[in-house]
Amino acid sequence: MNKTSEVRPRWIERHFIGVSSALLVLFLITPYLITNMFVNIPAGHSGVLWLRFFGGTVMHFHFSEGTKIIFPWDRIYIYDTRVKQRTDTFEVLANDGLKMTLEATVRFRLLPKALPVITRYAGEDYVENLLIPSVAAIVRTEVGKMSAEEIYSKKRDTLELRILADVTRAIDELIPSRLHNGQEIEIVDFRIRDIRLPAVVQAAIESKISQLHQAEQYKYILNREEQEKQRKLIEAQGIKGFQDIVSSGISEPYLRWKGIDATLKLAESTNAKIVIIGGKEGLPVILGPLDSSSGAKVQDAREPLPASAASAASTASSSAAGSSASAPSLPGGGSPLTPSIPAQ
Repeated sequence: MNKTSEVRPRWIERHFIGVSSALLVLFLITPYLITNMFVNIPAGHSGVLWLRFFGGTVMHFHFSEGTKIIFPWDRIYIYDTRVKQRTDTFEVLANDGLKMTLEATVRFRLLPKALPVITRYAGEDYVENLLIPSVAAIVRTEVGKMSAEEIYSKKRDTLELRILADVTRAIDELIPSRLHNGQEIEIVDFRIRDIRLPAVVQAAIESKISQLHQAEQYKYILNREEQEKQRKLIEAQGIKGFQDIVSSGISEPYLRWKGIDATLKLAESTNAKIVIIGGKEGLPVILGPLDSSSGAKVQDAREPLPASAASAASTASSSAAGSSASAPSLPGGGSPLTPSIPAQ
């Protein structure tokens, strides 16, 4: 027991420096080891494993989400596999030689199975190395097939669809099939955000479009007026037909009878009035009603007339006697008209 207890302190004394140095190195490299051995892949991302001593990029699989443990000398390249968008500005020429600036946005996403080949072929800068150059070339080619007016006014949607189809086809052919057979980048959408033309050209195009809309407006107005003309013509024909039907059923005796009937209804009312026999077409003429609201008083035939009114009435009677010798008389010798003269 004594010998063993004496050996241990001597061994520690002999190896103290080496043991201390090893512990110090281990303490210093522990953070590095933890950082490089434990790799966290966030949601919506995938990873590609790169082996430093065993062939580089692993082509047959990729890492999914979660925490992965690797050797500290290896590496995992992490890619965002969610839908992303990129907006760029392109200088293009139309088929009429007009230079314009086109701002467009392309939306895309990486396919996880193609991440190893993208890592080996283009690297993490695949957007700058693969996507944008292909989009720019296709935009210039398709814009060169149209005029500036078509792109600016009425064929923008057509241009977007053509560029989308061409970009999808071009991206599929960028990586050689010997490296990967299939699609690597999915093009979701392509939209033109803005088209900037020279100020003079843009003003001329806008003026032309405005004139075209005014011409369409005039055509609409003329069409509306033509329809209004047809409506009025049909209405006039209907009125004329109505008048022809009504006039053929209305005769002179019928109108006279309706006049007599209306006169009788007016004569039966309680309002004071003057009825003159011998009007036009033999119909009586009714004057009135005469009431106190007009400031005149209706004179009853049974009341004696004032002196001035009596003299005026006698004068009127004498003058009317000669002119009405042939006036009809009522049975029993009565006068057909008993006038009521308003009080003065």
